[in-house]
Amino acid sequence: MTQDSIGVFGSAFNPPTCGHLDAIKQAAPHFTTILLLPAAAHAFNKQMLDFHSRLALLKCFVKDLPKLSCKIEICGIEQDMLSNHPQKPVYTYDVLKLLSEQYAPSAKVQFILGPDNARPEVWQKFYKADEIKQQWGTFVVQEQEAVRSTLAREKLQSFYKAEDEKRTHIHQQLSKILTPGVLHYIQQHQLYQA
Repeated sequence: MTQDSIGVFGSAFNPPTCGHLDAIKQAAPHFTTILLLPAAAHAFNKQMLDFHSRLALLKCFVKDLPKLSCKIEICGIEQDMLSNHPQKPVYTYDVLKLLSEQYAPSAKVQFILGPDNARPEVWQKFYKADEIKQQWGTFVVQEQEAVRSTLAREKLQSFYKAEDEKRTHIHQQLSKILTPGVLHYIQQHQLYQA
């Protein structure tokens, strides 16, 4: 029996974008399962939408995914870890260690890195970065879709402030960077207004 391979893809998913979709498409052929891990707290203390809203967006995002060669699952382990130890930061190293214990010995866990986090100056800020590479290895995706969550948030704020005739144009731009379900959920709940 061949060993399952589990790709761990962590992100703020604030919101999930077509950039995340592109990363998942690149990684999918290399894994049997990809776990999407929304961050419980931002590593560099950036403000984020609350965890449950981002989880709801991620569920919409997963429903929008095309058919892929691997399973996609949402994993709320970071929130569980933070709830159990509110004073302790949630480190990628600890998350991978816990996931390895859960999935061992039938699966090999590997960390999926976006190009922004793979840059040496950013990667070295990760707690036990070298140990992560040695113990689990990293799968680095290339940036083919230059879509950042920051861009989506900026466009959404413009959308809310815009006059009606400009809104249609901004909505068209948003539909190129967010999946339909994610965009609908954001607008239905009027997220990212400020």
